[in-house]
Amino acid sequence: MRVVFLGNHTVGVRAVQAISESAEVAGVVAHPPDPEDGLRYESVAGFAERNGWKLIRGKASTPEVYSFIKTARPDLLWITDFRYLIPAEMIALAPLGAVNVHPSLLPRYRGRASINWAILNGDRCLGLTAHFVDEGMDTGDIIEQVSYEIGDDQDVGDCLNILYPLYGSITRNVLAYFECGRVPRIAQDHSRATSFPRRRPEDGRIDWRRSARSIYNLIRAVAFPYPGAFTTLGGQAVTVWKARIASETESTSEPGRVIADQELGPLVQCGRGTLVLARFEAQASNSILQAGCQLGC
Repeated sequence: MRVVFLGNHTVGVRAVQAISESAEVAGVVAHPPDPEDGLRYESVAGFAERNGWKLIRGKASTPEVYSFIKTARPDLLWITDFRYLIPAEMIALAPLGAVNVHPSLLPRYRGRASINWAILNGDRCLGLTAHFVDEGMDTGDIIEQVSYEIGDDQDVGDCLNILYPLYGSITRNVLAYFECGRVPRIAQDHSRATSFPRRRPEDGRIDWRRSARSIYNLIRAVAFPYPGAFTTLGGQAVTVWKARIASETESTSEPGRVIADQELGPLVQCGRGTLVLARFEAQASNSILQAGCQLGC
C-alpha cells in the first residue's frame, strides 16, 4: 500500500514511522519552515530527509503540493497534526481516501488545540481518534478511538508523553484494517459535537480575578512545550510553568497580590482561592516575587 503522509510535530514523526513499518511511504508533505520545527518538537521534514523519502514543504492548497501527491500515486493519504484543510480534489487522488488522527474523543473538541481546551475545561478523560476525512473539520466517520486518563497534577506535556506511543499504535491498527480490506466506519453524532477557537500565546495571560482552579488549569494547559501561562510584575513578564492550589475559599485580599513567601513558592491571591507558584521564570532578573507584590501590572 502506497501512503502519502501529511503532518507535523513529534506526533507526526511517530505516525509516519509506524506507517513505514507496513506500507510504502510514497511521499511526505511537511509544514512550511517553522522556527520551532526540530526544537520544541521533532521535525517531520527532518525525519523524511533522514529516511530518503520524497518530501515537499507547503500548504495543502498549493498547486505544487497537489502535483506532488498526484505524481506519488498514493492508495491512501494519512494526516497527523497537519494544520491545513485538505481539498476534496486532493483526497480524490487516493482511491482509499484520507485518514486523519485527531487528539480528542470525537465528536468532542473538533478543531485546533483540543488537548489544551480539554485541560482548561478540567477534563480527566482524553483521547485519540482515527477518522476518515470529509469536507468538514474533523467530521468524518470514526475508524478507531482510544482513551486515556490524566491526573489533576498532570499538564499538557504529560499528555503528549502519553499520546506519543498511542499515535504509533492507532496508526498500526488502522493500517491493518486497510490491509485486510475491512475498515470500520462509525458516523459521528454531530449533536454531541463541540469545538473551541484557535489558541494563541496571548491567550496564556493570567487573569487573577478568576478562580484558583481556573488559573491552575490554564497553567497546566499551556505548560511546556507550549509557551506557558504568564503574568506581569512591574511591566515585566513572568511565565508560570507549574503551580499548586493552596485553597479554593473566598478571601478579602486583592487578586494578584503575593500574600506570603513560602518554601514551595510565592502564595498568590486569586479571585477565589490561592495558588502557590511552584515554578516560574521572570523576564527581568530584578522581578522578585515576594510578599506585597502585585501581579498583573
